[in-house]
Amino acid sequence: MERRCWRAPSKARGDGIVQAATFDKGGKGIFKQLLLIQERYLAPLEGLWGKLLPMTTLFFFMTFINAILDSTKDTLVVTAFGGAEQLIFLTVYAALPCSVLFLMLYSKMANRLRSGPLFYATMLPFVGFFALFGAVLFPFQEMLHPSAESWINAIPKGLEGGVAMIQHWTYTLFYVFSELWGDVVLSLLFWGLANETTNVEEARVIYPLFGIGANFAQASAGRLLRWLADHVKAGTTASDADAWALQVKILMTVVVGCSICIGILHQYIRNRAVRTGQAVVAMKPKKKKKLSLKESVEAIISSKEILCLATIAIAQGLAQILFEVTWKGQIRMLYPSPARYSAFMGDVATASGIFTFITMFAAPVLFRTLGWSGTAQITPQVMIMGGWVFFLSSMWALHSGFLHAQGILGPMVTCGAVLFVFGKAAKYSLSKPAEEMVYIGLDEEKRTKGKAAVDVVGSQFGKSSGSLFQQGLLLGLGTLSKALPVLMLSHSAVIVFWIMAIDVLAHHQGHMLSFDEEEVDTDDLACDLKEHGGNPGTASA
Repeated sequence: MERRCWRAPSKARGDGIVQAATFDKGGKGIFKQLLLIQERYLAPLEGLWGKLLPMTTLFFFMTFINAILDSTKDTLVVTAFGGAEQLIFLTVYAALPCSVLFLMLYSKMANRLRSGPLFYATMLPFVGFFALFGAVLFPFQEMLHPSAESWINAIPKGLEGGVAMIQHWTYTLFYVFSELWGDVVLSLLFWGLANETTNVEEARVIYPLFGIGANFAQASAGRLLRWLADHVKAGTTASDADAWALQVKILMTVVVGCSICIGILHQYIRNRAVRTGQAVVAMKPKKKKKLSLKESVEAIISSKEILCLATIAIAQGLAQILFEVTWKGQIRMLYPSPARYSAFMGDVATASGIFTFITMFAAPVLFRTLGWSGTAQITPQVMIMGGWVFFLSSMWALHSGFLHAQGILGPMVTCGAVLFVFGKAAKYSLSKPAEEMVYIGLDEEKRTKGKAAVDVVGSQFGKSSGSLFQQGLLLGLGTLSKALPVLMLSHSAVIVFWIMAIDVLAHHQGHMLSFDEEEVDTDDLACDLKEHGGNPGTASA
């Protein structure tokens, strides 16, 4: 079966289309010119719709669940634990240990299971827990949560979050599973499937467009959260607590239902890849050497690409936790009740979906004009500038005595929301597609276990490191508000390392990641990857 490789359009062909699309003085032929422009934009997708649509729908369901879980876990923890500052205890003492445990189990399962069963074995614990949480753990929380008044009186100031984590242990478990959903299901499983079933020449076209699914998912989840917050209690005599309990039960039912759709879509995508002859070697049954965990770690850390990707993941996690703890603390001051907090996070999710829609269409153009490195650096560059604006405005409000004033707190929360929305949108449309293009050129060991280490442990290690740092500030200063200058400088410093890692990747992999038609021989980009140890896969003629 002949393999089809992507070829860059010649300049003569491109110039001809541009000239044909030029509006004549008489304004004639506008419809024809628009058709030519549309043909040029959609031409790269010819033959890829059968792959793009199912993968985008799969990404929709995964992102839809992730948006619901993100908002719900923050609402549960921040309002029950007494503030966003307690998130640092959950990140260090719950999420990080569980991510390391997951990596060990995943590595063992990867040695025993093919990628299909491995997908379902990884998904099943998540679906089972969220079903259990909605049906048992949350409705009976008062019976399950012990009293902790004696503990709180006996511990030093600043350690209340550790006690709250133990007291509200069901919320702690929910936080851990919700955190790992984004790292395991959304990053590891989805992009692992995409890398297995997509050639490198196809990836540059369809990877940025997966943001379509993320766009509608975030907007839909945001509208669902807002609708539930506005209508669950309306017309009833239920208390706020009862209305919130019903809302959580509905959300968990939606999560389980969408998870079933994910399983069905995954099976369809794999069957189609095998049926059309587009399955890569990693999907075909074969005997492979089973590496121990130690051997896997040694193989992974010897790769410059994996080390750079791990640096990016750690820097992203650090920057995220340094910013979000302060921002979510301000949200709680503005919206103290769970229902209002959840409604606001729903609005943020909707805004993320709208902005993802914009960046999704800009992404292919950015990759062509700025190249891989330039596009990958957009996110950290904007985050570092936006971080300065957010932290400086917070410091001004604190020292001016306006931090708790509604007229000042509202704009500050909105400023943080803008930065958060951009980060979410850029992650789905720019950062993640750019990172995943690197994995396509790596061998199977690095694409499975290496990716698991980066996406799951790397991200949680970054968040945990930031949490430990903030915990030290909390113990020393009593409140993170007094540490805003340190947080701002630390936030900027870790993003600098993020940018440096992108530069190193571009230096070592520039010949495979560049989309500059003048400088790169694109006659057979997939063949070039294979010569360097990659596995671009096959496509039907």
